[in-house]
Amino acid sequence: MKLNKLAMFTALALSTSAFAAKVELEVASWKGAGTEVANFPVLIKKFEQENPDIKVKLNYMSRNDMVTSIPARFQAGTPPDVIMVDQDFITHWGGNGQLMDIGDQSFVSRIQPDLRPYLGLDDKTYYAMLQISGMGVYVNDDLFAKAGIKAYPETIADFTAACDTLNAKGIQPLVLPANNGGWTPYIFFLAMGLADGDVPSQDRLAKFNNGDIKFADDAAMKAAFESFRKLIDAKCFDPKISAGTDPWSVGLTTFQSGRVAMLPQGLWNITPFMNDSLPENFSVHPFPSATGSSGVTLDYIGPGWAIPTAAKDVDAAKKWIDFWTHNQNLKVFLEADTGLTSLAGGTSGLPESVAGDYLKARDGLHYVTFPVGALPVDLTRDMVNDIVSFMLDPKQDYNVILKRWDEIVKKDIAKR
Repeated sequence: MKLNKLAMFTALALSTSAFAAKVELEVASWKGAGTEVANFPVLIKKFEQENPDIKVKLNYMSRNDMVTSIPARFQAGTPPDVIMVDQDFITHWGGNGQLMDIGDQSFVSRIQPDLRPYLGLDDKTYYAMLQISGMGVYVNDDLFAKAGIKAYPETIADFTAACDTLNAKGIQPLVLPANNGGWTPYIFFLAMGLADGDVPSQDRLAKFNNGDIKFADDAAMKAAFESFRKLIDAKCFDPKISAGTDPWSVGLTTFQSGRVAMLPQGLWNITPFMNDSLPENFSVHPFPSATGSSGVTLDYIGPGWAIPTAAKDVDAAKKWIDFWTHNQNLKVFLEADTGLTSLAGGTSGLPESVAGDYLKARDGLHYVTFPVGALPVDLTRDMVNDIVSFMLDPKQDYNVILKRWDEIVKKDIAKR
């Protein structure tokens, strides 16, 4: 009897000890809840099943909230164990020594070789990129059909001709929402300005950044400004209405309600548009080219996982990152978030029925890459403002604008 009681108490003590020793892994993310659930509950459950000694605590917050919340926790010395980051956060937090160098982890070899330079700063790797969040032009297929447009226009000449056709049918062709940051005109401009041909050179952004290419001497950047003029002359969009439209609210509802035929936006809106069936029939395409004959997609280097240097459970955090960077797991997220995979040979999450033209363009290497935070802060701010200003007053001499951008780069280089 005494032995049985002893065995029972020993088993109870061991089970209690095991429960107490269970690691709680805090993950801070702007995906996983709200309107961006992105299959997180499924993946968290799978991770916990494969790692029974770890319990995940998802700390969901908007990206804007992370700008203030995470630095405060860095300052207090109590950051989450894993944080979702993008290139902008890498630049600031990695540059300040607040993120751990995880370049020795096995996930690095699974990332596409062309993407590995974007995983950190200098020779250090700070995050595991989960996806490429591409950007393109959404088309209301029913409005195109009503106007008799059978093929998406991939050059500025064809695009402006399509605008003429849509306008003749009483259909507003395009909206470029510029309120709350000027984001949409900026990405539309960059898709044209960074492409120096049908197969764009992928090092152009870096060369602008280090002064090897001058904005004022670049034919593609000048062509992007000229293209804006042509779009405005063809009444593709109303500059004043676009300047007052928010890209994250009114811009989306304007397109979904059928009041406009085209809207530049990110791939992440495919799933909510499909779920709402608004518009009922839509597709996603590359941006029109200003210098070539094929449309151009814009790759936004997407978010991923990083580990703060002061994280309390580093081993568990590394297991979390390793879990996400295997194709069988990552594709579950990408299918829900409609993103392109960051893994070599991985599975992307774009539906062919909606994004077939987009995928065809990108597979044909008709794309440019734009990592947020890659350009100097002052330059980014002025570029956004100048592009919106030009949109409202296209009679400006854009050569003056381009020379000013070169001066900002020159001053930034001097401070590095």
